[in-house]
Amino acid sequence: MADRAATLSGMFQKVTLGATSKVLGVSKYEISGMTRRTVDVSEFGVDVDIFEFSSADGGTISLSDVSYDPTDPQQNTFVDNCQNGVKFEHSSTSGPRFWINSSSYMTIGTAGTILMTSAGQVSADRNGSAKTKFEMKVSGAFMYLV
Repeated sequence: MADRAATLSGMFQKVTLGATSKVLGVSKYEISGMTRRTVDVSEFGVDVDIFEFSSADGGTISLSDVSYDPTDPQQNTFVDNCQNGVKFEHSSTSGPRFWINSSSYMTIGTAGTILMTSAGQVSADRNGSAKTKFEMKVSGAFMYLV
């Protein structure tokens, strides 16, 4: 029995489209996780509100502090999907994968899609490199670990 949590080193983490098409320049990603909504089902005369579960929000995904590379095909796919309203569907061959170590990654469930909601921003300063960021919305299913 282990007496501590497994360490997930950043040197094994990455973001890919499919199994091997790495999105270049990514140095940080965040998957917000799910939020289950509640509905107030209280009746007249109830002193303490009573709640039931309702639908859930699958969360958001953010890639930040990304080195901007206008020649990277994967970064360009993110920009194109945002411009054209194209959803990433669950796919065992081409969908986005958010690697947590060298063999396991998070991806969208089989009934879900990932919507690219923000792409194309470029920021730069005189003594740094150009950066960009991407934001996505999880829709129709939860993210899960493979």
